[in-house]
Amino acid sequence: MRKVRKVLDIFGRFLFVLCVLALTFVFAMFQGGKVSWTIFYSLLPFVMYSTLLFFYPLTEIKVKRSIQTVSNRNGGKFLVTLLVKRKSRFPLLYTVVSEKWADDKRDSMVDVRLKKLFIFGFRKEKEWQYEIEQLPRGEHVLQGVVVEVSDFFGWLRKTKFIDAKDTILVFPKMMDLDYVPFDTQYDRGTQASLLNIVKDTTMATGVRGYQPGDRVTWIHWKSFARTQTLMTKEFEDRRSQELFLILDGRVTGTFEEQVELTASIMKEASSHQAGLALMTTGSESSLFPMIQSEEQQHQALVHLAKIKPTEKDKTATSSDFGTGFQHGGSIVLVTGKPDWSFMKSLLRGTKNARSIICFVVIKGDEPTPSAIEEDIRLARSKGVIVHVLGKEQFREAFKEVAGR
Repeated sequence: MRKVRKVLDIFGRFLFVLCVLALTFVFAMFQGGKVSWTIFYSLLPFVMYSTLLFFYPLTEIKVKRSIQTVSNRNGGKFLVTLLVKRKSRFPLLYTVVSEKWADDKRDSMVDVRLKKLFIFGFRKEKEWQYEIEQLPRGEHVLQGVVVEVSDFFGWLRKTKFIDAKDTILVFPKMMDLDYVPFDTQYDRGTQASLLNIVKDTTMATGVRGYQPGDRVTWIHWKSFARTQTLMTKEFEDRRSQELFLILDGRVTGTFEEQVELTASIMKEASSHQAGLALMTTGSESSLFPMIQSEEQQHQALVHLAKIKPTEKDKTATSSDFGTGFQHGGSIVLVTGKPDWSFMKSLLRGTKNARSIICFVVIKGDEPTPSAIEEDIRLARSKGVIVHVLGKEQFREAFKEVAGR
């Protein structure tokens, strides 16, 4: 239906141009005189150009887009270059090139007008470069480019959509946190410690070949006595705590801040070699049961970049935690609504948890609503460690909890 309207619009405009020419010709024939014929001959070149433009194929116009990412984090800058090329040198006057987003609302979310007016003339190509600032977190899809050409007076206009799909993935902004483990674990048993990774020299798990730099006290002398080959003891690594990180996917006024805090915790915990799992709740729960390698961390970050809050007030169920929470570590919940119905699902599905920490994210310049304060008191009475944070307090989040 839209294509039919487009064709009818073009033909209607072309018929209007022909009618203007016919009317001026009839006027000159019946009126006579120098003035009337001057009007006709003055109008003739414009009508001829409009006629030629009507038959000019826009299919020969091609567009190439290149995106230079200055920063792919929330609030970063993107430099975009559009190269518009064509084969012929037919003179084009007013040519408007505009970007087409998959989501029309994106146009109002960027700081520049994604539309440019060119006067091609006889040139075969034109380049347009623009910069997008403060692009919000998410997956932004550029579907293509809309090219519109017009004659002198706008009587005839032709529009062509050129498919040029590109996806811009903007990751959440991550900040450095002062990470302090709540507890650390061996593969069997747990032990409190503020260290991240150290060699426990009381737990030898095997031997390996000696390497330069190994301590003398680590040499396995019994093996050396038997084989006359230097062997070094291998020790149990003391690992940072097991963390099960949960992002509440319900709609709140601080959802973007919650995503940023979750991504920051994930980054810091991974850098400190913590056993890490991530789950996001919402209309559908997404689970990343093991985040150890850079690829696994990247997959989780991609999910955090694309996630959108859900309007449905869905809480997690105990079955959601069965796969992700397999160790007796700590649960860290990031939310903006610490209501007890949501908390209860955590307590029901995580009986082996050493501790449950809830970070309640609020706007730093706004007082905590009384309803949230009541939810916090109820959660604390059930043994949940609740810490209220504004964005400016994210850096000290773990120190505040560890100091309690």
